[in-house]
Amino acid sequence: MAFDLYADGRHEAIGEQDAYVFSLASQAPGDFPQLNALWARFYEVFNIDAEQAGALVHELLVLYARYGAHAGKGLAPLVLRLAHFFSTAHRTGTAIRCIGD
Repeated sequence: MAFDLYADGRHEAIGEQDAYVFSLASQAPGDFPQLNALWARFYEVFNIDAEQAGALVHELLVLYARYGAHAGKGLAPLVLRLAHFFSTAHRTGTAIRCIGD
């Protein structure tokens, strides 16, 4: 199962093995409102606008700065991959279509 994200011909996915990022975000819900909102809708179909995508980039970077040293080496590539996808959508003003399984 995966959470698929589509934006202007690009595709990214958050797999079950990546969902631990939401556990980290849930430890400080006030600091990661967009990540927690994404997790709340993980199994739904919805859109993220470009402004939300920009907020997700910042939250991912803060999450990595806070938990990166303790979360294992897999967090860095996950954060970079997702931040790049969300950043591109934000910079181009593109909405992201989200489809959960």
